[in-house]
Formats: sequence, structure tokens, C-alpha cells
Amino acid sequence: MSDSASGSRVVIVTGAAQGIGAAVAWRFAEDGAKVVLTDLAPDGAAEVAAKIAAAHPGSDAIGLRTDVTDASACDELVATTVARHGRLDVLAVATVTAPQRSPLKDLPPAEWDRVMAVNAKGPFLLSRSAIPALTAPGGSIVYVYSAHAQLGAPGRAVYSASKGALGSMIKSLALELAPDRITVNGVAPLHIDAPLNDASLNGAAAEAGITVAEARARRDSTIPLGRPAAMREVADAIAYLASPPAAYITGTILDINGGVLLR
Repeated sequence: MSDSASGSRVVIVTGAAQGIGAAVAWRFAEDGAKVVLTDLAPDGAAEVAAKIAAAHPGSDAIGLRTDVTDASACDELVATTVARHGRLDVLAVATVTAPQRSPLKDLPPAEWDRVMAVNAKGPFLLSRSAIPALTAPGGSIVYVYSAHAQLGAPGRAVYSASKGALGSMIKSLALELAPDRITVNGVAPLHIDAPLNDASLNGAAAEAGITVAEARARRDSTIPLGRPAAMREVADAIAYLASPPAAYITGTILDINGGVLLR
């Protein structure tokens, strides 16, 4: 994406203290956009923002704390962004929480509520706060969805359900915002070379009584392309969906799974 396409744009990235969210913030900053990073862990978001600002001073990167399950906190995030930059062009929602694997019969109701609050209610509240401020035409919302919502997985019923709810919201919201020429899309990664997936890999190894290296090889053998996605590859997809060349794409969930869904 050229500077002329993105240099004046203002982007909020949630879940930006690490993982995909941090990679997304770096990607937009490299493109010349101004970025507001937010996470429940304020130190992490501030640390990533400081590194981005040092490497890309024009990004004016800042890190804020936001509890995405709190409507007033989401309102404050958007208000702070608009007060600082005068506009909002892109909302990139990378906030996610993943529960421990658990059979549904053993899942505490409180854990269901927690995961649904972050993965489903959070995107709703963020969007609700951001929509009135989004540039129209030309604004964009991109969410991190998950192939687990399409495939399902034993022990991951609540995670799959939370992402399934998000997928349905993406399609409905795309139609709702289409008259304003605001696009709404998602990306659906599966296996990612990221700390969050490392924890899952460790758990799978322990359950199977094998080494982490063996668990990794077993996982990679199920991926037609033979490897997990790099976080940068997911960030590139998000940046594309939020870019002017993708202005005619809305209501789409872009699969980033190395061909797993083809099997």
C-alpha cells in the first residue's frame, strides 16, 4: 500500500500488546498510517507503541489500556483517538482470549461467559463505539476470526461458538454499513507461529504424551503447505482488506490456513 493511500489514515488496533495485534500495528505504521494500540495489558501496548514510534515517527504510535468488555472504555478509546487525530479510518480488532481445552460437560458457566464476553461482546462494543466516528465513505473494520468456528474442535466449544457469533456479526454488519461505503471483513487464521498457539501446542503434547517437537510435526503434517502462518502474513491480509484496493470487498472472511479447509 502506498503512502498516498494510507499515510493520512488513522488506525485503532486492539489486542496489540503481542501476537497478531502487535504485527498489525507494525504493518499499518510501516504503511505510513497513524496507529493507536490498545490492550488490557497497558504496559505491553505502550512498549510496542514506543518501539513503533521510534522506528516510524510519523505513526505517532501510542499505547492505551482498554477493557473491550466495557462499553464506556470502548467509547473512551474512540474519543481519545479522534481527539488526538481528528478522525478514524480503520478499526482492526485482534483482541482474543482462548480457554483451556475442556469437554463441554466440564466447562464452568463462568468460563463460557468470560470467553464470549471478550471474543463476541468485545467486537460488538468496539464496533458500536467506532462506527459513528469511522470515515464514510472509505472506513473499514477488520476482525480476527478463526477457522475453529468453521471446523470445530474437541474441547473448544466455547471458543468456536464465540468466533461463530463474530462471523455472523461480520456478515450482518457488512450489509448494515454498505450504504455508507464502510467495509467490514474478517481474517480466519488457524495455526499461527505465535505465543498463544505455543501454549496450545504444549498442551497437545502433554495430552498425547509426546514431545513438543513431535506435536509440532504432527500438526504441520495436517497443513497442506506444511507450516503455520507467520503473524506478518496475517497482518498483511488485514492491511489488504482495510486498503483502498479492497474497497469492493465486504462481508468476506479470508481464510489463512495453508489449505487445511480443503481436506
